[in-house]
Amino acid sequence: MELDHNRFFFFFFTLFCLVGVLSSFLRAEEPSLAQSFSSASDPLFFQQVGEESDLSENRYEFFQSTSPLPLPAKVGTPVWWHFLHAYLFKSFTPSKELNNQYEINSTTVLSSPRNHQEEKEIPLDLLQQDLSMLKNHPHEVLALERKMKPGLLRSFRASYDAMAEMPHNIKEFEHASGNWMGYRDELDDRGVEFSITYTSNIAGNPVGGKVPGGFTYCDNFALGCLLETEKLFGWHGGYLMMSVLQRDGNSLSRENIKNQFTVQQVYGGQTFHWYELSYQQDCCQDHLSLKTGRIAAGDDFAVSPLYWLYMNNGIDGNPQSIPVNGKFSTYPNAVWGSRFKADLTSSTVARLGVYQVVPRNSIHGLNWNFYPADGVMLLGQYSWNPEFFQQSQLKELGNNSITSSTSLPAGSPPSGFVGHYWMGGYYSTMPYPQFNSPTYVPNAYGLYWHADQTIYRPNRRTNEGLVLWSAYTLSPQQNIALMPFQVNAGVVDAGLLPGHPNDLSIAGVAYGNDSRDFSTQSQQQGSGARDYELVYELGYRIALSKFAYLQPDLQWVLHPAGRSEVPNALVLGAQMGVIF
Repeated sequence: MELDHNRFFFFFFTLFCLVGVLSSFLRAEEPSLAQSFSSASDPLFFQQVGEESDLSENRYEFFQSTSPLPLPAKVGTPVWWHFLHAYLFKSFTPSKELNNQYEINSTTVLSSPRNHQEEKEIPLDLLQQDLSMLKNHPHEVLALERKMKPGLLRSFRASYDAMAEMPHNIKEFEHASGNWMGYRDELDDRGVEFSITYTSNIAGNPVGGKVPGGFTYCDNFALGCLLETEKLFGWHGGYLMMSVLQRDGNSLSRENIKNQFTVQQVYGGQTFHWYELSYQQDCCQDHLSLKTGRIAAGDDFAVSPLYWLYMNNGIDGNPQSIPVNGKFSTYPNAVWGSRFKADLTSSTVARLGVYQVVPRNSIHGLNWNFYPADGVMLLGQYSWNPEFFQQSQLKELGNNSITSSTSLPAGSPPSGFVGHYWMGGYYSTMPYPQFNSPTYVPNAYGLYWHADQTIYRPNRRTNEGLVLWSAYTLSPQQNIALMPFQVNAGVVDAGLLPGHPNDLSIAGVAYGNDSRDFSTQSQQQGSGARDYELVYELGYRIALSKFAYLQPDLQWVLHPAGRSEVPNALVLGAQMGVIF
């Protein structure tokens, strides 16, 4: 099978453009490559900038595909070459039985089959256009979302009402622990569903950073449980969600690089956490939804499934400037809160939220009290999820053809180019400390924007394609906002390599501009001026099986913590996820 040269051109040309655009934000000439690769580190005093840098935590998803079969080694040729050749070019020819067993239907999204005699299909286009139409399948949607975010029994139909057109193809989810001899299906049929996931990050900085030559490991093991009231006792639209997690390991950013955009997404709060305890009620044919309890604002506001693909915390979860500047609550730190969501039209959604704001997070997530120093955060977000250039011509499926007036079969992908656009903002009453002043001031606020759009689809009958996205945040109060401005952007391509439609190629960039007042304070303390930090990231997510993925990752950190004196850092690492 030949490579699609147009796909490669689109991907790398877009990546080149992203690098060029973000480089325009630089206000000073960067050190040379030789300087950046220097192993010598200047023994400068480094001031860790707040624990909030670890707040923008993590959502994960598992994109499934078949595992490649190795070729037998030939005399005189290394074995590893045959593994690589088999993976890249599919030079082996599996049997028809194996094809039938492992084939991934690229046009269908299914939940785990609860009844192996009758699988329940959920069309991907419905997920992308109007989850309210899936009122008869709420637990399947929940199963899909939970298993795409490890540990995450958190927001049912959370960030998107329509999943982003992240070109991914999932036929069904399977579990490393199996079906528990049938008990798993039995529990789900009775309204009790469990989610068990494990995610790990490894990273090292062979050159650059404050202390080059480091290597660290960290992980996140999570357990969640959903109780569905309709299955339990006939009450439609009710969902009780609980989740806990255990985190272990160390941070390369904290110990070696000393930068703001931490390079490992599962670091932050390395201990046991009780995360979520919430109840959600849907009504009015599931067009209205109210959730309340111990939740996090980052599960429903300023979040995209596209962000979860990245290992750097400047992108992953939520743009990091929002939790850093406003104490905006994010995984794994829940607070008391309520969220109201309304489907205004088939493509527009409005959200309103009110959340507790705390100066410091509970260590284990078990301090549920209110204190005088706490505040209240109000949030609002308006989303538009259009689909451009829908196909109205004949569509061929196998040997059959249907017209635009005929209902497409279940599992058909969107015929057009799906996009997601939103804007939102927050206001907080909590008193915040000021730079260069002993006094505290309330009334912090900020705005954010997001856009993602599918721009290329080689085949309208599959979900392979190229997605561009960008995000912007603005917190103009220089006296209390550490990072008044941040811009992120990226590109995601599914199926870049022929024969691997579920593998994802990702590229992203995060730029954060430090506050002038914070820079002045840093100079007064002898730590030097602060201006900006810039991170580039490249990754390739390999679907090892239907319950596991591996993602090699490369990051290039410029101006760590906004200081030109600290050498730029090269970070080599990987992340792995398993659904149990």
